[in-house]
Amino acid sequence: MNQISIMQGRLSAPQGTRLQFFPEKWEAEFVVAKQLGFDAIEWFVDRDIAGFDPIEDIWARPEIISRIDASARTVPISSVDCGRYKLFGPEASASIGMFKMFIPLVAPRLSTKTLSVPLLEDQAPATPDERADAHKSISMIAKVAKEHELKIALETEMPAEELAAFTDSFSEKNVGVSYDVGNCTSYGFNCVRDIKTLGARIFEVHLKDRKVGSTQSLLLGTGDADFKGCFAALKAIGYTGIYTIQAWRGTDYLKDAQDQLRFVTSTISSL
Repeated sequence: MNQISIMQGRLSAPQGTRLQFFPEKWEAEFVVAKQLGFDAIEWFVDRDIAGFDPIEDIWARPEIISRIDASARTVPISSVDCGRYKLFGPEASASIGMFKMFIPLVAPRLSTKTLSVPLLEDQAPATPDERADAHKSISMIAKVAKEHELKIALETEMPAEELAAFTDSFSEKNVGVSYDVGNCTSYGFNCVRDIKTLGARIFEVHLKDRKVGSTQSLLLGTGDADFKGCFAALKAIGYTGIYTIQAWRGTDYLKDAQDQLRFVTSTISSL
């Protein structure tokens, strides 16, 4: 069975209305993840904490790196969700600089050797010029990543055929797809068909559940996502990578995490 990880922050008490965040007690989550039966944790680069730089204040500090390495002996860090870095327009240069600094630090510490790079919402290139600018930025990042044996998995709002053509257009072949079942369900995409279209371009899979047309995340199995169909399609294309739960969690967040882990394992086992 594919390994299953959980997004950082899903094993901590809520921070106001924020569903996705870097937890203050991040080390404790590694212990809890092990206790609940998860195989790994996906790190989250959180740019929405006042007075906090997720690279400079964590990954650029040797004393913090030693704590990360100690925690990763409990369960590994599977991959990194790189959060909100815009790769087109005036912010692109600073974003590229961040990746050039970050990649050598994080590369030896990821069990899947994958960086998930979101091109979503205001980070999604909407015009031909923005698309060309983003392509140039990703090409530069991919070259650095290749030197460190890392893959770049793009999480986008593009239909599968368009996304396949976009990833195929890179000269560096370490650029692929981070496929989010919940997001793609909410866009009204046919996820089973998407998976078959994208095939080996899929480097990692994020699991959340939503209703079609809604951005509200739900407990796995309570929305419109066809998980059984998706897992069957992923099996058919030979996907052996990790599944990362990025789903809803409420006030009883540990029970939510355990219930959703059980949902994933039982659904896969039923195929």
